Amino acid sequence: LPRKPTKMSRGDAITNSTTAGEKNIWIIKPTNNNRGNGIRVFKGFNAIEEYVRKKAVGSQLVIQKYIEHPLLYKRRKFDIRCLVLVDCNMNVYVYKNYYLRTSKSEYSLDNMQDLFIHLTNYAVQKKKKPKKGERELDEDELDEDDEQMEEGCNLSKEEFSAFMADERPGEGDADDILVRMREIIATTLQGVWKKLNPNREKNTFEIFGWDFLVDEDLNVWLIEVNTNPYIGCSSEILRTIFTGMLEGAIKKCIDPHFPPPEGESLRDIEEVDDSDLWHKIVLKKGDKPDKDD
Repeated sequence: LPRKPTKMSRGDAITNSTTAGEKNIWIIKPTNNNRGNGIRVFKGFNAIEEYVRKKAVGSQLVIQKYIEHPLLYKRRKFDIRCLVLVDCNMNVYVYKNYYLRTSKSEYSLDNMQDLFIHLTNYAVQKKKKPKKGERELDEDELDEDDEQMEEGCNLSKEEFSAFMADERPGEGDADDILVRMREIIATTLQGVWKKLNPNREKNTFEIFGWDFLVDEDLNVWLIEVNTNPYIGCSSEILRTIFTGMLEGAIKKCIDPHFPPPEGESLRDIEEVDDSDLWHKIVLKKGDKPDKDD
């Protein structure tokens, strides 16, 4: 920032050409909604000001710079949902199996009001229907130029790695993205640490949904943090992820408070795949990471 304030118009706020975008495009979200409800995209501050002035007094909104040059999957936008667990002892864990949420429409900045292009929430994407006179093609009807949408608009971490190997060879993989996301998660939590469970209540924990976007230069951007992440199984990918994720969270946060009956052991319970993928991250001096971190 300059040492002395300089006079500038609000329209000049974005002056450098970066992957965040050289255009004056912004996204506005209400703080108390989910599933894509109430999200709007605007070009310019005048439109934002007009929209905000119409909101009721006391309304809370998040206004973010729109990332104009995202990394695309088959010409479509995607974001990443990463699950984070904070237990009653304020230990923080990141679930290693993150997943991608894809849009159904080809990416373009020409139509900023088409939410099927710009929002990757499944609650939005599932509403997209074939145009009048069209129908969705079955798999055996697809030509070489046709592309079948991902089940539930989801891609696994492994599929993302394969995509990176094909499209951006030698520039990083899904694990490199995870490393950067973990750094951002740690930094963000440090900033709000005193507000997380301020009364330090025991016997409580929470699972958060962190949403990230990767731009065309492979920078990782934090989009938002959700306190009530979606755990519906719109695809087999999510069914697998959520089963292991929830079992692992129960093992860490609930099982210690309910020991098995005498003569029985937790080791006798059938193991659930991927329930061991919660990995502790270091937030402050003295914390000990998991052994493979």
